[in-house]
Amino acid sequence: MKSLKTHQYLLIFLLLILALTCVISPWMALGADWVAERWPELLSGRVPFSRVFNRAFMIAGIIVFILGRRVIFPARLKTLLSVRSANSWRNLLTGWGLGVVSIALLVMLMSVADIFTPFFRLTWAESVSRVVSALFAGIFTGVLEEIFFRGILFLGLLQQGWTLRAYFLANLFYSLVHFVKPGENYFLNGVDPFAGFRHLLTTFEPLLDPVPLVPGILGLLLIGMVLSYALERTGTLYLSIGLHAGWVFSLKVIRVFGDFTRDDLGWAFGSTNPKIVSGVVTWLGILLVAIVVHRLTQGHLDRAAGQPPESAA
Repeated sequence: MKSLKTHQYLLIFLLLILALTCVISPWMALGADWVAERWPELLSGRVPFSRVFNRAFMIAGIIVFILGRRVIFPARLKTLLSVRSANSWRNLLTGWGLGVVSIALLVMLMSVADIFTPFFRLTWAESVSRVVSALFAGIFTGVLEEIFFRGILFLGLLQQGWTLRAYFLANLFYSLVHFVKPGENYFLNGVDPFAGFRHLLTTFEPLLDPVPLVPGILGLLLIGMVLSYALERTGTLYLSIGLHAGWVFSLKVIRVFGDFTRDDLGWAFGSTNPKIVSGVVTWLGILLVAIVVHRLTQGHLDRAAGQPPESAA
């Protein structure tokens, strides 16, 4: 029988994680209620099922990761994340700088369009706290999402010779995941073994009405394609991690240094969620970033300290 590809194993493991989460979450909710009733000093009140479900997902993910880490994370990830002297760090910092500068230019355009007003709206201590929190969020998101969506899923498809499909399918999946909403806060009453499965279905409700989501889906799709291109051009994940982390960091600190003048940013900068990402000006900016990535990777970046991914040869 033909062996499964890495991205196929990844899909199977993701389904296993979701199934395990749905099975154990109702019983974890019962356990949490039991603890809250008998030891209120440990839990001050009942825990909403949505929060229990999220914790169950983390536990299921850890269990599946431990059992299947050798299959989920192929040997090539070591190459994609290997540190090659200064080149890898240069890629990382270049991506970070490009992400931060591109968002800064976008904010300047919003200020000119009277959509954003720059000013220091928080205290010095609050500003530093927000910036540090955004820094860690950017690094955490950039590393994990690039390993998962680009290092495993995108390259898994690319290695089959499906260049266009790899760019489209992997990044469409990346885009759609952002619209899976957290469940509403509610509590379970008694034993309900199927509560986890019902809760999982509710998280996909936004996707049942996809038309309002199209601008945001397109923006995230373009972002994913640029990140995939950065990986294909350099042969490592460092440029895409830096770029991704820089974007996340910048979007999280925007309101530290000013505020929007209105909720609806318009067609240019995003009238639907996620704001900014769903704007036409942002789409054009993403394409300009792709051009910059192309120019940068022609010369001094880590282009073949590593070879390109084996699938791109």
